[in-house]
Amino acid sequence: GHVLVTHGIYAFCRHPSYVGWFYWSIGTQVSHRFPDTYADIILMNPICCVGYAVMSWIFFRDRIYHEEITLLNFFGDEYLKYKQRVGTGLPFITGYRFQL
Repeated sequence: GHVLVTHGIYAFCRHPSYVGWFYWSIGTQVSHRFPDTYADIILMNPICCVGYAVMSWIFFRDRIYHEEITLLNFFGDEYLKYKQRVGTGLPFITGYRFQL
């Protein structure tokens, strides 16, 4: 069966792959310091960088929300206790909020 992993990197954030992808993807928007082509200049555009970061944040906020409903249904109280102890790893994203 499935086991809820709460050790290693999962002891620090509930969604480490999303954290990595989020920051890597934003990094791709600011990685060109010396533009050689017009495409490189577009990548350095701060408006595009902020827009991309916001859209990525919205994507992960929604993805984590729905994924955590599944995890709560599957693991129950075990996941709820884990969720209360460990953050998502992404700024201002709490995931699904269980209310009684």
